[in-house]
Amino acid sequence: MSPAKVTRDAFMRSPPGPRTQGCNEIRQVPANHVKRLIAVELEFFFCSGAFCFVTSLANCANHASDSMNDPVEDPRAHFNKGIELYQQGEHYEAHELWEDLWHHEGDEERFRFLQALIQVTSAVHKAVNNVAPRGALLLIERATDRLDGLPDVFMGIDVVELRAGMARFHGHVQEALEKSHGLQCRLSPSLAPTLVTRAAISNWVQEAEENVVPQGAQEAWFTQGLAAYRSGDFFEAHERWKDLWRHEKEEDRRQFLQALIQVAAAMQKIVNEKKPRPAAHLLERALLRLRAYPSIHENIAVGRLVAGAELARRAVTQMTEDAPIVFPPELIPKIDTDDAPTVAPVH
Repeated sequence: MSPAKVTRDAFMRSPPGPRTQGCNEIRQVPANHVKRLIAVELEFFFCSGAFCFVTSLANCANHASDSMNDPVEDPRAHFNKGIELYQQGEHYEAHELWEDLWHHEGDEERFRFLQALIQVTSAVHKAVNNVAPRGALLLIERATDRLDGLPDVFMGIDVVELRAGMARFHGHVQEALEKSHGLQCRLSPSLAPTLVTRAAISNWVQEAEENVVPQGAQEAWFTQGLAAYRSGDFFEAHERWKDLWRHEKEEDRRQFLQALIQVAAAMQKIVNEKKPRPAAHLLERALLRLRAYPSIHENIAVGRLVAGAELARRAVTQMTEDAPIVFPPELIPKIDTDDAPTVAPVH
């Protein structure tokens, strides 16, 4: 199997066995490709609850090196291959190829456009496969915002038609959710926004230097994620912190951000999606990371967060999807700054 074709489906089709089975196959993939794939999988894991696959992939990645991959040699061919895959209904594969480009893109407009396409593919995946389809609505809205200010034809793509297709797709998702009282959405892939090519892409060279998020943006994204989490918008918090995690080079901070991402994802799973099993797994993974930090880290009261996450984990592990699930709001772990008042744990 070639590295470009190693996808979630390939791993899910692997024969039954220990969690690490499949590592022999994944070693054929460049180590840095595995790291990027894990970053992509955070988004799909968040909406699908397929934690067995993510656990297997994470275990396999222990064999991967920490170096970052080089920019794509021929970005135009890479981009066009993504379009071809998208038009064939291979949305995950298109998502993966465009991630390769987005990770190293230095031009601000191309960076935004690639991110919009990545979010569209993720939204289509959610709505077609009935995995957190409400998240598809938010992703389409985010992607629409990122297209603002771009010309009518950009990177060879008809942006006007793309925006119109995204609006129609958003409407289809809303209609499906309304008809099912918010319970399900399984759209036909034929309803996905269409990518219409109008011109050839001009010269495109990517520099070896990676995108670096400005310090002011880092603080803003972190604060926005914190505000979203505290307001109960766990998906938004997950998205804000994930943007930071993808760009962060310092391993210590990556681990801390990943712990916060996992807490937010766990709350999305149990509070909004009523899925205790993946929520429990996410909380366990978050606790493993959080316990490595002092009681106050980056102005966050880690000690209180650990205590709250442990209480939530205990409550979630006693729940099953066979019975109605109501997660008490007071058990949502608090992510406080070190100067916030102490909240007594609820027993």
